Amino acid sequence: MKKVLVVLLIAMLSMFAFTGCGGSDEPGSENGGTANGETYSFRLATHYNTSHPGYAALERIAADLAEKSDGAIEISIYPSSQLGDYTLTYEDLMRGAVDLALIPIPSEYDPRLEMNFIPYLVNDYAEMETAFGPESYFFQEYTKIHGDLGVKLLGIYVEGLIGFGFTDLPENYADAAAAKGDMVRCPAIEVYNLVTEDMGYSATTIPYADLYSALQTGVVDGWIGGTPQLNYTDFKDVIKHYIAYNVFAENIGFFMSQKVFDTVPAEYQTMIEDAFMKEAINSYSVAEELDKEAIKGMEDYGIEIIYLTDEEMAAYVEQVKEKTWPKLTKNIGEDVMNNLVEAMK
Repeated sequence: MKKVLVVLLIAMLSMFAFTGCGGSDEPGSENGGTANGETYSFRLATHYNTSHPGYAALERIAADLAEKSDGAIEISIYPSSQLGDYTLTYEDLMRGAVDLALIPIPSEYDPRLEMNFIPYLVNDYAEMETAFGPESYFFQEYTKIHGDLGVKLLGIYVEGLIGFGFTDLPENYADAAAAKGDMVRCPAIEVYNLVTEDMGYSATTIPYADLYSALQTGVVDGWIGGTPQLNYTDFKDVIKHYIAYNVFAENIGFFMSQKVFDTVPAEYQTMIEDAFMKEAINSYSVAEELDKEAIKGMEDYGIEIIYLTDEEMAAYVEQVKEKTWPKLTKNIGEDVMNNLVEAMK
């Protein structure tokens, strides 16, 4: 009888020891029921709300990774800045407190991050992949910069091309060399002010929350900082003209904490990189489609849409490259700027 009890006790202790092992204290992982006994559960932060196309892209990524990993990769999405604003989220990525994110790119952690604000790096949807795709100089160099901060760049998500919205049509708007008397609101980002003035306009910084009333009351004549989508949704009642200068490609980033990424098996790392880059590339065509829809919406609403001729656009591009780009080298670096210029030829 004693022998039987001893055998049973040993069996019970063995079962307890077996079931108590195999968990992980590494960030982003926990014990699960997959073939290798591990699941990887990630929290993904974004400022987008659930109705934004960017949120739909994140849902596709989560579903794709769950399917391809047989349930080993689980992503929970936290929209509308639930985990903090984008600057806090980026800091949390550096620390490994947040696993993944789709957010704007704050430059306060490294001035070289302002690479994504280079005016006229691209001014056409067809050039997006050449400029921002996985084989581009921009992406490879930008990956290194984020990597120095402990953040892995997974892809550049493009929202659209940025033009100017105006309450009154400026004189000489098509002449790159002409001085215009119009006052244009810029976001609190230095390069926006620089390029606006180098294009012949007067620039002033006004908080976004005050922009509508500033346009309505004539404090400013126009603004830069929004895609056609934003001009249509937020300012169609106050602007009368939209000039498609296409100065910037509005873009943000897919990111992962490097600390968390390093805990994931190599096969899953590749899945994650592929899934996010697929949606980054897809965003280029989505941006074009949404911009076209917004321009049609503005036209139907009575807003005049103005396009420059190829010659007029080329003159603006050359002027900005000559005047504005040299002013950006203090933050980005002369070598990086020269390499970007060469890469986009």
